Amino acid sequence: MLRGTCMLAALGAARALVLPRRCAAALTRRAATETERGAPKLPKGAFRPKQSLGQNYLQDPNYAARIVDALQCDSERGKRVVELGPGLGALTKLLSREYPEMVAVELDERAIPLLRERYPSPITILEGDVLAVDYSALSAARGGKLSIIGNLPYYITSQILFCLCDHHASVKKAVVTMQWEVAQRLVAKPRTRDYGILSVVFQLYANPKITCKIPNTAFYPVPKVTSALVTVEFPENRDLFPVQPAKLRTVLNTAFRQRRKMLRQSLKSILNGKPCPEEFATKRPEELKPEEFLELTALIFGRDPETPDSSGEAVWRTQKLRE
Repeated sequence: MLRGTCMLAALGAARALVLPRRCAAALTRRAATETERGAPKLPKGAFRPKQSLGQNYLQDPNYAARIVDALQCDSERGKRVVELGPGLGALTKLLSREYPEMVAVELDERAIPLLRERYPSPITILEGDVLAVDYSALSAARGGKLSIIGNLPYYITSQILFCLCDHHASVKKAVVTMQWEVAQRLVAKPRTRDYGILSVVFQLYANPKITCKIPNTAFYPVPKVTSALVTVEFPENRDLFPVQPAKLRTVLNTAFRQRRKMLRQSLKSILNGKPCPEEFATKRPEELKPEEFLELTALIFGRDPETPDSSGEAVWRTQKLRE
């Protein structure tokens, strides 16, 4: 886990230089050769991708450039850009040219010295689990909302997304890769097979959008699934929920656990003997719009508005970290 004091101290070291113009940086990226833009090569035999960390390195330079182009962060020298899991540095190499004061968070201890050698200060390389990062504290240290970017491990994609959702007030935007099926769930509409908890939560907190599909051949080792590049934008002034997020989570988890049953049946365990609100009783969870779940939660538990300072609390993510 990250140590907050050391992390914030590391973040303070930076020189004030002139912010490079975005158009110039974009031209620089496109002018790079295929070799220059590809993932950095580690010493032969240094390490193999770890299955336990879900590592599938991005190896296609064209998709790397497209992912970086989608970020468009206007913070001074990129000081509020945070890359999750840089791995071999396929994105870091491009990001560092445009955002020379960025932060990267990497869990694999084998990659840390190589990343720090290739990307010295003012870039900050933090060793730790992206699920343990205090994004609210990081945002405060960097002077504003963060722009997140990364090639997410498939097996913890949802948990990383929920972690960012917990810190919604500290995140401006996330540009991330994920399994195509997970991306479809993020943007799914009611009355569709893919519509579920992920759809409801992210359509309440943010504006998710699939930017493009990425073939499995863009990664090494080649996974068995297709990926997607997704942009998640958190609105500047979202209306506060009329209920506590923890109560909303209870309703969503209970309802979607038996998604084919009517709500009067699936919600019995939290109704405490009371009847299900009449307007929802004969509906199934997949029929409700995201906003209707807020209304349903208020009818069951009463109105208890979300507080502005609730961002940062662990509501949607689990507490289990990786080793």
